[in-house]
Amino acid sequence: MRRLTPTCLALVVLPALLSVEATPPSDNLAGKTRDRSPISQDLSPDRTLVATANHTSGTVSVVALSTGRVLFEAHCGGRPIDVAWWDSDTLLASCLEDDTVMVFRWTGDRLQPIKTIAVGNAPRGLAVTRSPVPGSQPATGRGKKTSPECRAFVALSGEDAIAEFDPNSGRCVRRFPTGGQPSWLTPTPNGLWLVACANVPGEVWVHDIRTGQKLSRRTIFDDGFNLGRPVVLSDSETIILPTPINRSFPVHETNVRRGWVIDNRLTRMPLPGGEYWQQKQMNLDEHGAGCGDLNAVALSPDRKWLIGTCGGSHELVILRFQELPWPSADPGDFLPEAMRDNPHLFRRVELGGRPVDPVFLDNHRVLVANYFDNSLQVIDVASAEITRTMTLGPAGPLSLVRQGEQIFHDADRSRDGWFSCSTCHPDGHTNGQTFDTVNDGNHDTYKLVPSLRGVTRTGPWTWHGWQQSLPASIRKSLHDTLSTEDNPTDTDIQAVIAYLGSLRHPRSRHLRADGGLSPAAARGQQLFQTTASCTDCHAGRDFTTAATYKVGLESPRLFYPEFNPPSLRGLHAKRRFLHDGRARSLRDVLTKHHRPEKLTGKPLSKQQLEDLIAYLLSI
Repeated sequence: MRRLTPTCLALVVLPALLSVEATPPSDNLAGKTRDRSPISQDLSPDRTLVATANHTSGTVSVVALSTGRVLFEAHCGGRPIDVAWWDSDTLLASCLEDDTVMVFRWTGDRLQPIKTIAVGNAPRGLAVTRSPVPGSQPATGRGKKTSPECRAFVALSGEDAIAEFDPNSGRCVRRFPTGGQPSWLTPTPNGLWLVACANVPGEVWVHDIRTGQKLSRRTIFDDGFNLGRPVVLSDSETIILPTPINRSFPVHETNVRRGWVIDNRLTRMPLPGGEYWQQKQMNLDEHGAGCGDLNAVALSPDRKWLIGTCGGSHELVILRFQELPWPSADPGDFLPEAMRDNPHLFRRVELGGRPVDPVFLDNHRVLVANYFDNSLQVIDVASAEITRTMTLGPAGPLSLVRQGEQIFHDADRSRDGWFSCSTCHPDGHTNGQTFDTVNDGNHDTYKLVPSLRGVTRTGPWTWHGWQQSLPASIRKSLHDTLSTEDNPTDTDIQAVIAYLGSLRHPRSRHLRADGGLSPAAARGQQLFQTTASCTDCHAGRDFTTAATYKVGLESPRLFYPEFNPPSLRGLHAKRRFLHDGRARSLRDVLTKHHRPEKLTGKPLSKQQLEDLIAYLLSI
């Protein structure tokens, strides 16, 4: 482990974590029948190959761009979510469920796993950076050459942190804090800064790569969430990122049509600092045609074209970057008037499936990873046409779970294509936002979006427990919350239930390596079961019951006066708590809003409180 300078006092240094050397050679899985679901991609340093992280098959693929042939597909781990070339011979892949980064050696004809690095909880976006060399222009970013000055970073969404790791030694070097649930990391072209997109709340963090010090933290105004993969301009002074916006109006058909529920915007802000008011935003939604789930952007090398992938509405949006009329103040509810019906400035290309991750091959061709199409698509942005499709392998028959997953991510099932189920429940979890879905018999009673992990086992449903039927609840959501005229079929309902039943709670990072409780958590478990009497409402496998209770959080505006206890499984993966999201930590819950002494008359000591929190985070 290298010694850190005094400027690194804000860093939390990790113990050196040795990697596990991979022993058996990897079989080539190319040609096997399965859904790959490519969720991210990266070009090799010589730009002749592209690697993909295949989310549902647990594999990575290497494809020759010249032929479109899959040269090799290797097993990776649980839910790989990002890939990055460290050099021309080494590929990195982050595995969301395994809490690891896999290191592969590319020999020219096969992909061989050589190390598994335990990096921390829920790793997502990878970044390979290069320190600036005096007198030269440093190369950094996706598909660029590396050097001995390279560094590798990964966003740890389960720990609200960034970890730096060494692919050669297999050790974690250091880590530093960031915002809630960071997703994507982007190095700036000057090689000096690392940009992290955090989701709860929606924030952009900038760190000094050399020292790890935080340089700035900027909140996306108007309640941005689900921040997508951004692009940093070549001068390193500006970032552009996809930002769905919660407009905070009740969710019903009229407001959806007006663009008053969720907007799909681009946000432009200065780096590394800048003032809050210097942000500019631009809506991409049109009247009657929203850009559902805008999730990633890319800029052509000549800075002529800015493109964005819209996974929910299954399309690519193409914009003339240097001619864009960025609104100087309020972005309004729709695409700027100067861009409407103006194909020179704005076009949409239907891609089908779920386009997620784009990267430019040259000044006019962009390569897009298409999750549900199991393919890579080449689009000519000048002609706005798909010119080539590279299939990653045969997918086989459409399973009921896969059908449900497609419905869940389909914004075309909502009124005018503005949002999908996944918009509010990314990964089947929660986006940490509150909405008034008019689902409780009243207006202006905003509720925190609940996680759907384990939902098939935890009836009754809704915060108040008034919904006794899961199929009826899903039918109401697909029809009323999405504000559509179309009625879901019985098969649709069965498919969504099958998909929801496949969702799993991630393993808590607060457990010991053997899966057991820490001493503090074990004491907290005893408190939970006895002194605090928590099991009266939170019992069984999922720590809930079917009854409803008055818990002191009621409002005279609530049509239903009682609450159904939410499941306590997966609390470690949440950043907001209680029915209206008023609490930002479990400590807030237990000391301000839902105090054990108020419920049971038995106050907890400071140590007991710490022990109880330790247990709740371990569930």
